[in-house]
Amino acid sequence: MRKIVDWTQDYLHLVKGAALMYWHSKPPKHYLGYVLEDRCPIIIIPGILLRWGFMKPLADFISMQGHPTYVLPNLGHNLSAISESAKKVQELIKENSLRDVVIVGHSKGGLIGKYLLSNLNSTNVRGMIAIATPFSGSALSKLIPHKSYKELHEESELIKELTIHRDINKKIISIIPEYDNHVWSEKGSFLENALDNIEVVVKGHHKVVNDNEVKKLVLVSIKRFFVD
Repeated sequence: MRKIVDWTQDYLHLVKGAALMYWHSKPPKHYLGYVLEDRCPIIIIPGILLRWGFMKPLADFISMQGHPTYVLPNLGHNLSAISESAKKVQELIKENSLRDVVIVGHSKGGLIGKYLLSNLNSTNVRGMIAIATPFSGSALSKLIPHKSYKELHEESELIKELTIHRDINKKIISIIPEYDNHVWSEKGSFLENALDNIEVVVKGHHKVVNDNEVKKLVLVSIKRFFVD
């Protein structure tokens, strides 16, 4: 019964986020208009089936701290191959001559970020904060008959390849909800050799993205890449 409640509450957050992503097609002007000199650039990457607007509350919060905040409308619903999406992130970095970038990725967005770090030699990325990311894959993806989900299951070549690149994990902080209804894996979102794995008292794969305490944790985590 408890899990049914958790799933229901999580999908209410999904519906709310979906409404935001269709309502907001363009990022607010303050994402790049309100910038403090000592703040690093942030790139927001959503999960599969989600547009950047799903993460707008978190992106807004980060932006209002003075971070130049970049989103990728050209990812659409994030159904492209992870390698292709990572190249789009790389292009954004090059086109804007960004340095000391911190990526904030949710779910598949964290896999895109890790692919960028491990396969595209992106030296301009300082680190990544991954939220509810299936680093070991998710058995749930096997139940969804869409080719975009094949990369996400535990036995996919993509997951196996990313797992090999353990050296890059020290540039990643993984934020893990105490219960994740979408990441079906024994390890959940735990990442071996990560800079940190932080479990938060939030139940839900989508709910965790815009939890108020998680928002504050993201800001603290951004600073860690410039101290540790």
